[in-house]
Amino acid sequence: MLKRLIEDGYLNAHKLLLKEQTRLGVSPDEIVILSALITLLEKKKLNVSMQALAKLTNLNTQRTGEVFNHLIETNLVHTELELKSDGKEKEVFSLDPLFTKIEELFKADIQIVNQSKQEKDIQLIIQQIEETFKKSVTPFDLEMIKEWFIEGFTKEEMDKALETCRNHNRKTTNYMDRVLRSKDEFKEEINESKKETIHKLIRGIR
Repeated sequence: MLKRLIEDGYLNAHKLLLKEQTRLGVSPDEIVILSALITLLEKKKLNVSMQALAKLTNLNTQRTGEVFNHLIETNLVHTELELKSDGKEKEVFSLDPLFTKIEELFKADIQIVNQSKQEKDIQLIIQQIEETFKKSVTPFDLEMIKEWFIEGFTKEEMDKALETCRNHNRKTTNYMDRVLRSKDEFKEEINESKKETIHKLIRGIR
């Protein structure tokens, strides 16, 4: 996905590389070589040539080769032999490993944001339930709330269910659970990782 966005010109790979250099754990020389490889990729010149690569940098050919090999060892660059039209082989490079690693960083960022939002949602729903029911939540209530989040009910759905409890003057989590499940059409498959995340958030809040 990231590679396609770069190839289509929606993302500037050079700026992206500079922004993520610390998290990628790359050295200044490696940044120079990766940036040069990105330039060659943009020009669709994928042949591996240390001389051509060195010309795009301020590094000599020997240092260019050393850095390039280290990028292969650290799985940021991949090379393979490709058959030319004349039947001969040529070595070409790919930056797919680099783009995959950056994608993984982005996905981790999104997961942190989502977890933070979920923690905030849990805190809010507990507070709203206590205010509506005019009593502190019990361990049973917390277990019920935890299950709602694990099963994929949204904060908006819980808000509506809580409003129904308020309107009907039925101030129990059991009734709120019935309201939620009466509107339950499809919920995403529950996985163990998601369960454990919710368990940790609940334990951290109370």
